[in-house]
Amino acid sequence: MSEIRINAISVENYRSFKARQKFVFPDASYKKPVAIVGYNNCGKTNLLNAILYGLQVNFVSKDTFSQDDFHNRNMDNVPRITLRVESSIETKFDGVKQANLSGYHILRIQTDGDAIEGSSIESRKLEHTNADGEPNINYQAFGATRYFNIFYINFHKIKEEINTNKTSWGNLRSFLAKHIKKIVDSDVPMNDKKAVFEEEVQASTNKVLEDSELNRFISLIKKNYSTNLRNDDCSVSFGLPNYHDIFLKMLFKVGLNGDVENQVPISHFGDGYISMFVMAVVQSISEFNDDDKCLFLFEEPESFLHENHQEYFYKTVLCGLAENDHQVIYTTHSDKMIDPFDTKGLIRLEINDENQTVKKYNNLDDFDVSIADEDTGELINYSRYNEFIKTIEPNLSKILFSKKVILVEGPNDVLVYKYAIRQKVLEFIADDDTIVNKEKYADTFMNFENIAIVCHHGKATANYLIELCKHFKVDYFVINDWDFEADELSLDAISKFLTLDLLKENSIYTESDKKAMITTNYNLIEDAGLDKIHFNVKKLEEVIGYDSDDKSSLAIWELLNSDEFSFNESLFPEKLDVFLGLKESTDEKLFEDVDDLPF
Repeated sequence: MSEIRINAISVENYRSFKARQKFVFPDASYKKPVAIVGYNNCGKTNLLNAILYGLQVNFVSKDTFSQDDFHNRNMDNVPRITLRVESSIETKFDGVKQANLSGYHILRIQTDGDAIEGSSIESRKLEHTNADGEPNINYQAFGATRYFNIFYINFHKIKEEINTNKTSWGNLRSFLAKHIKKIVDSDVPMNDKKAVFEEEVQASTNKVLEDSELNRFISLIKKNYSTNLRNDDCSVSFGLPNYHDIFLKMLFKVGLNGDVENQVPISHFGDGYISMFVMAVVQSISEFNDDDKCLFLFEEPESFLHENHQEYFYKTVLCGLAENDHQVIYTTHSDKMIDPFDTKGLIRLEINDENQTVKKYNNLDDFDVSIADEDTGELINYSRYNEFIKTIEPNLSKILFSKKVILVEGPNDVLVYKYAIRQKVLEFIADDDTIVNKEKYADTFMNFENIAIVCHHGKATANYLIELCKHFKVDYFVINDWDFEADELSLDAISKFLTLDLLKENSIYTESDKKAMITTNYNLIEDAGLDKIHFNVKKLEEVIGYDSDDKSSLAIWELLNSDEFSFNESLFPEKLDVFLGLKESTDEKLFEDVDDLPF
């Protein structure tokens, strides 16, 4: 029984990665798949490719890498990948040598400063240095990858993944072709019948060709070819490929609705149908290798699938594989392909201000229990179902796949702040002549910067979303109405108290008939942090000068677009400018020290 599992990986200077980023994967007791999430170009595919290089599924040689693989295309930024793996020890095909991937697999690239002189993977044992402090090389790792069940499927290229033909160089590219070849090569009873098969095929071919025009045509080719070779008595035959290649020339065909007479090659179907066929292949590989523990690596498996099928794929295929002790690692853009409340299997990436991929979330601990249900300890159950439907479900993708999130109270807040942010951006770029279409730039600023606005519908649910943002390491800013008149109770009056208990001992609380409101507002300030929250006093409509009790979005929109509307710090504080990146922050950036081996 073969086993393979990735424990950890570190990546530095590779493409979007600069400073070393370390990622740890759950151990075998965790029966869920591992999702790599983040917005476009944040480094998800780069991380997956780093795993493939470390395993040498993507072969590493002198010509594997180019200047494009060096961070910022700077040849001084030499890529370094370190992969930690545990595996069983397998006997190689010669029956003598052993294959063992356990240990560290380190990408080494040698340069002369201007050009790449060599690239290789240095494999060390888990005890990576010997008694003399020298590298403890794992010689059993060389060429070992093919003795383990490792499957990489890029769902963006789904038709290529079911193409079993060899390339012009005689290589196999698709996971399906490699698996079919592995089955054929290792099937002893089948190979024992090889001679019988070849004889019967040849006899059938000869019988069909006998006295045929095609046979006459082939004879003419032989005659002319022999003449061209200066009367060399060559032999020319026309038939099937050699035994092992026959199975790579075969086609999977499908007859829908029970039609066995008119089966169609699977490659002729649409990408969605092919994706579901690949689902079946992956499930079959798992069942076929029921004694093995495989490694499955998927690139955006939700591609071409409707969201209902995305959720089906996640629950049935990805979770099914993990529950059967296989390790599953995949990239995704879909919130239907993750379990947000079991986040040990979640890795979230971002691009920082220096245009580098950074790890924002990779936590093997349990979810923060501070937002769990008091009675059951569960994060979501029917006692919080209302909160879940109102806030989490519709906004999960915005939280996980955005760089920053602005939490506002209601729909009109969304309307006003989208408009106000657009105006602020226009002011910010007014003198920038490099931006030709300033209106379009302002319209798309939030999208380009991966900033989402999320409606939380109330202070209690705002606390819930704040905790989620903290847990997933998503930068947030909260905007709420203040529940008191300006002369009734100020923000400064309650925010100065270090704890809620101290506030409750003060006359501000004891003499008030709005104790619950004071508690709610204090908890929101405490959860968000003063630098992350802004209050509209007493409500948004008053701040923007809308004096009607009718909360008509149309009327507010007309006010926003009128000459009478303007806004200031009371609606748009300076700290929101900083959050949006329209003003520079003075926060210091911390960098992690780099050691030799990262884990």
